[in-house]
Amino acid sequence: MILDIRPCNAPLGAEITGIDLGRPIDEATFRHIDQAYAQYGVIFFRDQHITPEQHLAFTMRFGELDPSPHTPYALPGYPDILRVTNIQEQGRNIGLADAGLTWHTDMSWREIPPRGSTLYAIEVPEQNGQVLGDTVFASAAAAYETLSDAMRAHLDGLTAIHQYAAKHAYRAKVSISDRSDLERTYPDVHHPVVRTHPISGRRCLYVVPGECTGIAGMPDDEALPLLQTLAERIVRPEFQYRHQWQVGDLVMWDNCLVQHLAIRDYALPQRRLMHRTTIAGTPTF
Repeated sequence: MILDIRPCNAPLGAEITGIDLGRPIDEATFRHIDQAYAQYGVIFFRDQHITPEQHLAFTMRFGELDPSPHTPYALPGYPDILRVTNIQEQGRNIGLADAGLTWHTDMSWREIPPRGSTLYAIEVPEQNGQVLGDTVFASAAAAYETLSDAMRAHLDGLTAIHQYAAKHAYRAKVSISDRSDLERTYPDVHHPVVRTHPISGRRCLYVVPGECTGIAGMPDDEALPLLQTLAERIVRPEFQYRHQWQVGDLVMWDNCLVQHLAIRDYALPQRRLMHRTTIAGTPTF
């Protein structure tokens, strides 16, 4: 197979053509794909026709599967495939309907966040010929690399506090009592404000709006404005790639290099159905 890697006109993202993900991939070809994944942060393949088994097999080439915390929304018979969809059956959601509606990197509230995820498009909403439900990605690496030397020096060695309960409070999903329960179940975790990619070595801003509650050893009146400034910097338009979905797309993103946002500009009867898998990560540094 003749692999072609076409970078997007953005600081991140590349389309990979000349490959059928439903067929076996030799080791040399896979190395090129994995290198592109680590380099561009987002890679995507158009016009794929894969079964759940093939989807899982491809994902596992990048590492162990990371179990989804949303077990009720797994594809029946495939606990490691999460349905991301607005489709309902008997008045109930069959998948995760509100995924990614704010800028974030996946599961930073865990001690070891996942390396990344894949999303396979089965149904894509449209209205009057216009595709809806885009996903926007932003380069946390470009956001760091364009900082002044003085700011880089200021951030070096800082550790941010990531909190699961704060994430849900930020999205107005929990009461004060529920938040206390979440804080007991999911203790705070600490990650570097500037995280190093484990493969490429690129340095990236690793702060998430609403999930980072402070910086270790820094007063809140200094830490919170700094975190807000960094979070806003990551998602500047010049650091973004916006993916317009087509049925058969498989998109992968790296949780160290990028953040992402789902655009919810559709509603039933416009249907959106995606299958998501997640790749286990390694400790942050």
